Amino acid sequence: SKKGQAFGSRDFRNLNSYGIQFQLGPTYTITRLDKNNRTTIADYAVDSINGQYTHNPNGLLGFYAEIGMAHFPKKRSKLSLWLKTVLVSYYDWGVGYKHIGGTETTTVDRLDAAGNVINSVTSEPDKFYNGHAYARFTLHKNINLGKQFFIDNGLGLNVDYKVVHGSAAYLGEVFPGRRSLYNPLVVQLHYSIGFGIRLKRGSYLIPGFRTPILGINEWHNGNPSLKWFSSNYWPVLFHVKYMFLFEKKANGCPPVEINDQDRN
Repeated sequence: SKKGQAFGSRDFRNLNSYGIQFQLGPTYTITRLDKNNRTTIADYAVDSINGQYTHNPNGLLGFYAEIGMAHFPKKRSKLSLWLKTVLVSYYDWGVGYKHIGGTETTTVDRLDAAGNVINSVTSEPDKFYNGHAYARFTLHKNINLGKQFFIDNGLGLNVDYKVVHGSAAYLGEVFPGRRSLYNPLVVQLHYSIGFGIRLKRGSYLIPGFRTPILGINEWHNGNPSLKWFSSNYWPVLFHVKYMFLFEKKANGCPPVEINDQDRN
C-alpha cells in the first residue's frame, strides 16, 4: 500500500569518508568559577591613606562562526582493534572568528587607623571585547544512543590570534600598570560535548558547547582563562554544528557483460 513497502527506503548513495562542517553560536565568559576571581581584595597605602580595593568581574555575550571539514577514518588503528573499541569516530578541523568580552568593576574602601571603612567608591564597569581569528583541530569519540542519536565527545587544540583589540582603559585601577592583558597569541587544549542527531546517512546536526581546559601559553599554571584588567575570563562557545559527507561522482556507465551487441 506504500511505495516504501515495495521499493524500500534505504539510502544507496555512494558517499565519501569526508565532507563539510560548519558551526556558529554565542560565546560567554565565565568568571565566578575561577578561584582567583572570588572577590579579590588587596590592601594599599597612598599618601598615608590606608584602604583596600575589591575587583568584581562579569562575563558578556559574544559570538563565533567557523567552517572546515570532517573526516571519518576508513580503517581502525591497531590499538583500537586490540582494545576492541572505536577510539576515534571522526576528526574535524576548521578556521573561524570568535568575539569574546567581559566587564570588571572596582570598589575602593578608605580605612581609618582602626581599620574601619570611612567611605567607599565603586567605579563604572570597565568593558572589553576582543576578536580572535583561530584554527582548530579536534578528535571525536561518539557514544551511540540508538540509530539516530549519539553523544559527541571531542578533545583538540586551538590556536587563536587576537585581531580586534578591546578597550584597555581601566577606570578602576588603583595602582597604574598593575593590570594584565593576555598576549595576542593564545594556544589552548579544549574539550567539546554535543548531542548528535543523524538527519540521514552522512548528514548530522550537533548542538553543544566547547571550552578550553588547558592554556598552553600560560606555562606557569596552565590556566585556560584569559587575563584582562585584574580578572580571569573563561570562554565557553555554544554551537550548532552541521556536517554532511560528499557524494562520490559516478565514473560513466557501468560495463555491460551480456553479449557483444548489448556491449556495443
